[in-house]
Amino acid sequence: MKIKLFILIAALWTNITLGKNNQFYEFFSLIKSLKGNFLQTVYNKEFALISSTSGNFVFQHQKKLRWHTTTPNEQILLLNNSELWQIDTELEQAVLQENKDFSKTPLYWLINKPSSMNHIPKFSHSESGIDWYLAINTHSQPVEFGFIDGLLYAISLDNKLGQIITITFDQLIINPIITPGTFKLNINPNFDIIK
Repeated sequence: MKIKLFILIAALWTNITLGKNNQFYEFFSLIKSLKGNFLQTVYNKEFALISSTSGNFVFQHQKKLRWHTTTPNEQILLLNNSELWQIDTELEQAVLQENKDFSKTPLYWLINKPSSMNHIPKFSHSESGIDWYLAINTHSQPVEFGFIDGLLYAISLDNKLGQIITITFDQLIINPIITPGTFKLNINPNFDIIK
């Protein structure tokens, strides 16, 4: 009887653990495209707020992202395969970033399917109803992904200055149809283009 009870408890525990470990894998395996709103906050080591930005984003596999910050200043980060543009509307300029090894940035976890990753994030802990998954990549800072009911809710990481960056998402739409020109550089002719 004790052996059967132990096997039952072990089986239930395994199911709970596997379920939590699979939220990251299941979410990012299913999405072909994603869009929504974000709020990004940066705190110092003493947890004092340094900055807050908000906006919207559109993402599509493989390697396409439009990250549009609307507040406090309008800026766009535009990734189209290997080209990464930083567009500042206030300065009226678009800067082509040097070819980056995305494995050294948090973008690595967004632009790659879990099946192609060397290290899939693992369940770390639950806090305030959020299940957190820790992503460790030997080339970049550890990143945590928070899920509520299987849906991505937040991304959190510490930068090299020891600041805590947290991005929370809302109004997510999974696998929306995205117009072909969304990820093309389309700027005012007066903008300076810096390559």
